[in-house]
Amino acid sequence: MTTPCPVVLKHAELPGTRLRYAECGDGPPLIIVPATVSLAEDWTPMIQFMGQRYRTHFFEMPGHGGSTPLAEGFSSARLAAVIGDLADHIGAERFALMGFSFGGILTLRALQHLGDRVDRVGLLSPCVSHRALLRPPADRAMISAVITALEHRAPRRVLAWLLGNETAVRLVVWFMCEIGGFETPSDLKARLMSYSAATIQVLVAQVREILTVTEEDLAGPYPQPCFFGMSEHDPLLDYGITRTFIDANFADLVSERFDWPYHAPPEPLAFEDYVRDYGGLLDADRARVSVAGRSGI
Repeated sequence: MTTPCPVVLKHAELPGTRLRYAECGDGPPLIIVPATVSLAEDWTPMIQFMGQRYRTHFFEMPGHGGSTPLAEGFSSARLAAVIGDLADHIGAERFALMGFSFGGILTLRALQHLGDRVDRVGLLSPCVSHRALLRPPADRAMISAVITALEHRAPRRVLAWLLGNETAVRLVVWFMCEIGGFETPSDLKARLMSYSAATIQVLVAQVREILTVTEEDLAGPYPQPCFFGMSEHDPLLDYGITRTFIDANFADLVSERFDWPYHAPPEPLAFEDYVRDYGGLLDADRARVSVAGRSGI
């Protein structure tokens, strides 16, 4: 078994934010775009896995974790500029991009803005359109109403205050899981209780884009080589809609279809899990040949 490379946490003083990011490995540069609000520590095994082949960088979203908020507020277009600034900071004129889940929207936006600097793209269970969301209309309407309220500063501050109360947090967890359909980490309650108004603002802006973005908004075509992996039984995002978008926009494509019954693993994956279950996709991307579908994690 390959020994995982050490992960080093750093800060980058960029024009719009002070960005906290993790770095690992050697090789061509790769920037991993986080899914919604994620901490670098959550993704250490993934960072180490990709660090076997790339000099891998994973950053925390501006306004969350150790990264300061964007002065003009969060949007996927502004985040694309941040990614370009991070690439400048690490000395990467050209680099690879990878996104998971709702980070797929952010990855594709960055590809639109920075395409001439991007060598290749990785997309794992990406969100590519609100039409791919597998939530009932009533649930979507309820989520939209909550997001509309939280787009104003006063309700965000009230929610940040309420997240200090365990009863309120349990209600938020219920809403996220039962209405939003999110598969959430076991320590979600503790995470929510640490959220600031700035983190809530970032999350609200991202959910708004998730509820409104279309395939046309994110369309290419893109000439970059792409590796794509997703479960055909994903309970949160429609595999057929997602695969149709990927096929239509990436001509140079390596893909793998999994069969697990969840969007994200119910338990965090270890480095060895990534090597075992995603190693074939990474090897196929290097060789630029498709691999047969197989059982997932």
